[in-house]
Amino acid sequence: MTQTEHNNSRFEAICQASPDALLLVDVDGRITFANERVRDLFGYDPEELVGERVELLVPDGIGDDHVAMREAYFADPETRPMGASLDLLAQRKDGSTVPVDISLSPVESERPEVVVAVRDVSEQEALRAKYRKILQSVPDAVVVAETATGEIVEVNERVIDLFGYEPSELVGMTQSDLHPHDEAGRYEALFEHHVSAGERLISELPDGSDVYVETKTGERVPVEINARVFELGGQERIVGIFRDVSARKDRERTLEGLQRAAQRLLAATNREEVATIVSETAASVFDWEVNSVHLFDDERDALVPAEWSDPASAVFDGPPPSIPAGEGMAWEAFAREEVSVTVDLRDAVTPLAADTDVRSQLVVPLGDHGVLVVCSYEADDFDESAEALAKVLAAHAAATLDRVERECDLEAQNERLEQFTSVVSHDLRNPLNTAQGRLDVLEAEYGEDEERDHLAVVGDALDRMERLIDDLLTLAHQGDSIGTPEAVALRSIAEDCWQVVETEGASLVVEAERTIWADSRRLRQVLENLFRNAIEHGSTSPPSQAQEDAVEHGGAAVTVTVSDLPDGFAVADDGTGIPEEEREHVMDVGYSSNTDGIGLGLAIVAEIAAAHGWTVDVCESDAGGTRFEITGVEFVD
Repeated sequence: MTQTEHNNSRFEAICQASPDALLLVDVDGRITFANERVRDLFGYDPEELVGERVELLVPDGIGDDHVAMREAYFADPETRPMGASLDLLAQRKDGSTVPVDISLSPVESERPEVVVAVRDVSEQEALRAKYRKILQSVPDAVVVAETATGEIVEVNERVIDLFGYEPSELVGMTQSDLHPHDEAGRYEALFEHHVSAGERLISELPDGSDVYVETKTGERVPVEINARVFELGGQERIVGIFRDVSARKDRERTLEGLQRAAQRLLAATNREEVATIVSETAASVFDWEVNSVHLFDDERDALVPAEWSDPASAVFDGPPPSIPAGEGMAWEAFAREEVSVTVDLRDAVTPLAADTDVRSQLVVPLGDHGVLVVCSYEADDFDESAEALAKVLAAHAAATLDRVERECDLEAQNERLEQFTSVVSHDLRNPLNTAQGRLDVLEAEYGEDEERDHLAVVGDALDRMERLIDDLLTLAHQGDSIGTPEAVALRSIAEDCWQVVETEGASLVVEAERTIWADSRRLRQVLENLFRNAIEHGSTSPPSQAQEDAVEHGGAAVTVTVSDLPDGFAVADDGTGIPEEEREHVMDVGYSSNTDGIGLGLAIVAEIAAAHGWTVDVCESDAGGTRFEITGVEFVD
């Protein structure tokens, strides 16, 4: 065997071992050799192809173009490796086509030839088709770029909506071209970080600022990027899914603005301040520049402007007009406490539409306090979302106006209370002291005479007036407030309180052994008033004045018992008790069972108990008298 024959034999063996279909083609386009793989790929036996032009394997319609390309190749032959991914097709014997990749390798010989390697890429093309289908089905903008250069190689149709570019315009650009040009360095670093991380969701830059893309028109849009590095066609790519988060960012800013407004409203102290906050929030948070807040004026029977924006002043050439009762859509919304939206004021034939350029209007009631009126120069400018936001702001404002109204009423009540306590403390006590002083003089002068009984009656009346003043001042100054609770032994404090009450022959039995948490000073007032009530009023309901006199002057002595309860304590007596139908009114201010009763002592008991978080119940004692049960008490042990 000659060397040439040996070389040819080796060449043929190598060609037959190749996984690809191999053809040897001369300068005239004739196939001079074909390996066995052509049978699987093209459906031809190798012998059938030898001597045929290579254009036999080229799809119909492009044969002439292929001849020109073949001639151009032989004019300047060079190796062209497999994998160019040019979407090439080859034609089979049965007329069908198959996607292929082709590589060309020139052979040095007496007559120029080229080795054509043809690889079936049907599976790869199927995967590519599936990939492209997935790419186009993603609802967000998808950009595929080379990891090495950042050059964009593929995008989906959604890029039109986000960037404003056609897909063909973006291919060939770089990733940095998608972002604000004046921040190119920051976004190039972000891209490199994406590549090194392999997979990452980016919603903000390292400094916490938002991520933006720049559209074809120069608009900046906040986005969230989900990036992943993968391999496609033997090349490393990075795919970025860009999601427009403008709506979400707007919602976040709106909610933050509403939160700031709510905090400001918490600190508001008057109606005017509330109106200012509502108007400013409508303008700065909702972009409702033309707005006004009208509050109801009872004296004028109208919704009177309390605050308005500067653009609203421009609309009305000054302050917005008041809205009289029963007139206009704003009053109707206020009366019904329902949001009112006018799509086009021109259709409503209102003076506002006739005299201004305002087209649509939103009226939001602020409870029963007033309305927020918002106007727009665009028709149908207020959708359901705008109504929902307005209702949230209005709810905060209405709650604040309720609070402000209550506080104003309370302040007025406190002022009246201060005036009242001043009268009680000075204007009543001073004449009382004078009368008591004169009584002391008379008792010293006529103490042994027949007038003594008359002077005693006067003394009792003055004592009663002094107790009344003391009780009134207790209610006025201390009310339902208490100091810091401390551990108080019920037995000890009950016995101490008994010592300061005029017992008039009554007796005390203390069965209570528990220690409770209470304001000891205020607890003393509770016990002293309950003891005094049992002694002075014969358990508040004597059958006759004669019996009451017997109690107060040592006749039928009352026994008062203090005992423990599972969650509190009880004070009971063995008097005549209280009729069941009157028990629910016993703790009311002014209640008394006899003509000499003051009617404040038990009201003070109720106030102090409520301040501690206790409950007072009135029932019949085991001895047939009255039993006051104080529950909800916290024990020390």
